[in-house]
Amino acid sequence: MTPQVRIGPGMVGNLPEVLGPARRVLVVHGMRSFRVGSAAAAVDRLDAEVRFYSGVHPNPALTQVDEAIALAREYAPDAVLGVGGGSVMDVAKCVAVLAGRTGDLKAYLAEPAALPDRRSTVLIQVPTVSGSGSELTSFATVYDGHRKLSLDHPSARADHVLIDPDLAATVPARTAAASALDALAQAVESAWAVSATPRSRGLAVRAVETLTPVLDAATSEGAFTGPGLRSELARGAALAGEAIDTSRTTAAHALSYALTARHGIAHGAAVGLHLRWLIGHNAAASEADNRHPDGADAPRDIIRGLQQICLDSTGAPLEDLIDRLLVMHGLRDFQIPHRDWRADLSSGRAGNNPRLVSSEDVLAHTSRVTKHSGLGWIAHK
Repeated sequence: MTPQVRIGPGMVGNLPEVLGPARRVLVVHGMRSFRVGSAAAAVDRLDAEVRFYSGVHPNPALTQVDEAIALAREYAPDAVLGVGGGSVMDVAKCVAVLAGRTGDLKAYLAEPAALPDRRSTVLIQVPTVSGSGSELTSFATVYDGHRKLSLDHPSARADHVLIDPDLAATVPARTAAASALDALAQAVESAWAVSATPRSRGLAVRAVETLTPVLDAATSEGAFTGPGLRSELARGAALAGEAIDTSRTTAAHALSYALTARHGIAHGAAVGLHLRWLIGHNAAASEADNRHPDGADAPRDIIRGLQQICLDSTGAPLEDLIDRLLVMHGLRDFQIPHRDWRADLSSGRAGNNPRLVSSEDVLAHTSRVTKHSGLGWIAHK
């Protein structure tokens, strides 16, 4: 199943067309972004019966997703419409996939292969913030306490995706910066991922080419308000989302979930905190600790190419751009907590990293940092 993707200003107005003959629509949305933008007005104009599951929280817990699925099973919608950020997209996926099933959510998260490849409920995704790429992927993140779980299955991929940059016009700069960090991290990680294909790597490189000048302009201006800037950010984030749907992410994401679940750090910012030191770590891969199928030279060459793109676009390396986004998000003084990272590094995401990462590596890199020029952190060699 390949989503039908439409991207451009005003694209949310195409909702009636993509919903087609659906007569019962369940709208899954967040706590704020749905009603302050034009998406609510587009839904109000639908010639269909509509019910709402509202107030999706960031990093949705099992209990909330179970609640949304229970509503869908009672309502039996023809279509599920997700309108919001990455967490909303993830809940909408779970609802569409499991609305017609009778099993327990936690069981399907543990064994997604038990699900059929197709579902009867149509899934439409409309992101209101650019960055997560979740609208284009076939996996959803759910939290069980401090533990991150994933519904990873082809049936979680949307039927239709409407990416309307105008919906992001009211997103606060702090939130937009974290989401932009997520998009940049996905592009970089997809490029160096062990499981990347030539196509996914090409998408990832195009995403970095698209994102770096946009993020340079946004961090210089302190805002993501320009319509042209929002459109390019949406395009870059979509490219990154499409890339990771094939390659998946790597150690920066694997290490981010503890910062989100235990310390409340926004997902994109948590990823950025680890991405900035992993760039140098992966660039120093040797034959002894290399995981990349093309040899230790491959990650070095990939990172050299990505750095050159960023230098050409911004005049500075990727680490500097990450620092500027972290500062924009408000994490100028954040210090990554000292903890045992072994469990985080046992995941498939960590195994997808092109160079072996140990708990000792994380501790060494995250404990040897200082403030640098007011722009976050730089590891001492």
